[in-house]
Amino acid sequence: MDVQSKKIKWNEMRDSIDSVYSSGKAMKRLEILFDEGSFVEVGAFVRQRPTEFGSVAENEGVITGYGSVNGQLVFAFAQEPEILKGSVSEMHARKICNIIDMAIKADAPFVSIIDCSGLRITEGIDALAGYGQILAKCNEMIGNIVHISVVCGTCAGALSFIPALADFSVVTEKSELFLSAPAVVNSRFGISDAGTAMNAYKNGLASFVEKTDLEAIEKAKSFIGFISEPFSDDDFNRLVPELESIISADNYDMKKIIEAVADSGKVLYMCDGAAENILTALVNLGGEICGIVANQPAVKNGSLDSSAAKKAARFIGFCDDFNIPVVSLVDTEGFEADKNEDIGDASLLLNAFANAEIPKISLIIGRAYGSGYISMCSKVTGADVVLALPTAEIASLAPSTGGIFFGDDIVKNSEDVSEGRKAAIDDYKEKMASPYEAAKRGYIDDVIEPVTARQLLISSLKMLEMK
Repeated sequence: MDVQSKKIKWNEMRDSIDSVYSSGKAMKRLEILFDEGSFVEVGAFVRQRPTEFGSVAENEGVITGYGSVNGQLVFAFAQEPEILKGSVSEMHARKICNIIDMAIKADAPFVSIIDCSGLRITEGIDALAGYGQILAKCNEMIGNIVHISVVCGTCAGALSFIPALADFSVVTEKSELFLSAPAVVNSRFGISDAGTAMNAYKNGLASFVEKTDLEAIEKAKSFIGFISEPFSDDDFNRLVPELESIISADNYDMKKIIEAVADSGKVLYMCDGAAENILTALVNLGGEICGIVANQPAVKNGSLDSSAAKKAARFIGFCDDFNIPVVSLVDTEGFEADKNEDIGDASLLLNAFANAEIPKISLIIGRAYGSGYISMCSKVTGADVVLALPTAEIASLAPSTGGIFFGDDIVKNSEDVSEGRKAAIDDYKEKMASPYEAAKRGYIDDVIEPVTARQLLISSLKMLEMK
């Protein structure tokens, strides 16, 4: 075949590929993701081999490649539901594995855009092996490069492991994510929203639910920007006088504190639909990216449970993988009593903080009782710097319990039992739970005024940046 013939052949094949993909959803989604004109397709000519069932598609139902997202190199794949419902075949999997390998070599973020009905069963074991190869590569990305998953349609069977393994997942509100068929789960267990986007959000599988493909992909782009190019035009010495009024309210909203201390109030909450009694978020603080793990007094009085521990532990692991310092904001009575409590899951929070090698700073705002104090990164469990507000209460027992236990004489010698109990509790707070008592014993580095909290968190992060 001469050069001209080869060129004609190439043009015919390229035209065939373009005609299939140009009107499909996958390329349109990639065009939203990447900067205009920057996308470079990889593996365009890959297609499945003939089998005993015959070749059933002229092109594979997935587009892979790389380009720039807001100037940052990013690799991605997008499945095409209009080609055999985006089903995974042997070569479909090979395209995905190849582009993941390229992303790992380039040390660049990776975006998976999923819209797939599952396995291409006509290929039998070859397709099944491809499934396993994709999941192995997704596992290989963990801790090496940032993986963002966007589910824009169906995410069925073992493919649902992809958003579960990702560092950040977004789903569209009409998408479906399930390992077992939702009808089966509903009939057996009565879970009416099984497989829905909201179910994924409530279970922590997705950080956000967005209405459209555009909004979901834009959210993924904002995450890439957040971790790639931290920027602040905020004054590093800005005071936060509003903190005092925020914490003076009963069961205050911790989000208000996070947004007050963050640079320009810029916060990206992670898995906010799951375990609402603990908050995990990324912020810019002093011009650098920082992770926040915070109790939420507005939910369950800030008490911890197994779900909260798992959510926070996974987030701390992500921060540790990518050298992002973590600030813990503490106001918790400890772990709530639960007949179904899982001690193994509850211990994950302590384990994550203790083993993380990143800078760790704790700010005790209110209650820090018992196992809650230990688990939320205390001085004795790995915190590099521990600060406390004057409102902090640090004790092995809640004052309502400890005060009565240790103040029995005060109660007995009081003419009014209720007044005696109050006096005993106040005495316990002053002598046993005061942050100044903890500071005397070296468990707290400084007791600070709320107005200076932002300044001192930033200075602590700057001091630890070479850790």
